[in-house]
Amino acid sequence: MQGTDEVWLALAGERMSRRRFLKGSASGLLLLGAGALLPAGCKSYPKPTVPLQFFNPREYAIMNTVAERLLGAIGRIGSTAGQIDVAARVDAYVSQWDADAQRQLRTMLRVFEHGTYLFDLQRQRFTRLDGARQDQYLTGWMNSTMGARRIVFRVLKSLAAIGFYDDPRTWSRLHYDGPWLGRVYAAPRTEPERPGPITSVPKSGR
Repeated sequence: MQGTDEVWLALAGERMSRRRFLKGSASGLLLLGAGALLPAGCKSYPKPTVPLQFFNPREYAIMNTVAERLLGAIGRIGSTAGQIDVAARVDAYVSQWDADAQRQLRTMLRVFEHGTYLFDLQRQRFTRLDGARQDQYLTGWMNSTMGARRIVFRVLKSLAAIGFYDDPRTWSRLHYDGPWLGRVYAAPRTEPERPGPITSVPKSGR
């Protein structure tokens, strides 16, 4: 299992330990403080129809909504037949993270969902905005002058892509026909040299 630093290095493009993200910068401290003040309940979110290992209903809903908007897969992401359940796939992935990385992700999702009140002065949380306002809100995180907000955006975008393109039904969009190993024979490009008698090996001079 990857440690906290390795997880954030892969997703955010830089190392981001708990100390650095939450305590090492003014923007990190701001998001931490905001997260402590924002609502934590999940009663108003629909109950997922799939079993979850890590996400709660709120986090599950946020992840699927983010993926739908960022990947331009409107109507293709969800838990019904024919849809790709990105949040369920991400849930299984992040359930293997260490506790420190998981806590950071929970903080990110909580602040992102309710940050509409703080950053955009909206009266609704992210998952209740219409599509145009959701896109505008995501753009604000992507281009924010606050470094911690840009990191949150990169992490969410990376997780959305992992969850979506892990499904074989999406591979055609990438012109990818699937892994070759065990399915497609790949002939060697060079012929191996034929063995010769040991006497034919030249002796090294001394």
